[in-house]
Amino acid sequence: MKRKAAIAFMTTGVLCIVFAMGLLIYNNIESSNAQKNAIVIMDSIRIAMADSPEEPDDPFDEVMKTKEIDGYDYIGYLSVPVLELDLPVMSECDYDRLKISPCRYYGSTKTDNLVIAAHNYRYHFGYLGHLNPGDVITFTDMDSNVLYYAVDSLELLSPSESEKVKDTGDDLILYTCTYSGEKRVVVRCSYMDTTTPTR
Repeated sequence: MKRKAAIAFMTTGVLCIVFAMGLLIYNNIESSNAQKNAIVIMDSIRIAMADSPEEPDDPFDEVMKTKEIDGYDYIGYLSVPVLELDLPVMSECDYDRLKISPCRYYGSTKTDNLVIAAHNYRYHFGYLGHLNPGDVITFTDMDSNVLYYAVDSLELLSPSESEKVKDTGDDLILYTCTYSGEKRVVVRCSYMDTTTPTR
């Protein structure tokens, strides 16, 4: 009986290890695909911005301009220099879109309440937790306006607290899962009225 229990225990252990390795390989493949997608889409976004006719920005229009690339609408791109990231940002958010690029989860740069969500892939928001207060982030919209933000704080929320990233008074929030999926990493940022960031 003890021998059967030991064999069952060992078999379960081996299966757990195989499952964990399979999950790690799957996540690495997804992360690599996300990086490749980001590079291709970033090139398309920069070309679309360069080809856009210069029209005066309507200060009363709260809708962010979008450009369609490969069947998806994008609102611009996010740059996080300290993490060496340049990432396209889709206009709408759902699970399938998040596999391709970060997405607007809520708000707008025009209403100072933009929330951008992404998977925790290595080449998306996997290293958000490494940011520090004062780190500079930029968002470039489809009108080629570059907006500068400084990181104010980082916090962890439970999955049930997603409403705590909407209409918080923060100008920009970056949002992702921890690797375990048990918590959400939230980076709160404030608009910087400058074109010469310090970091």
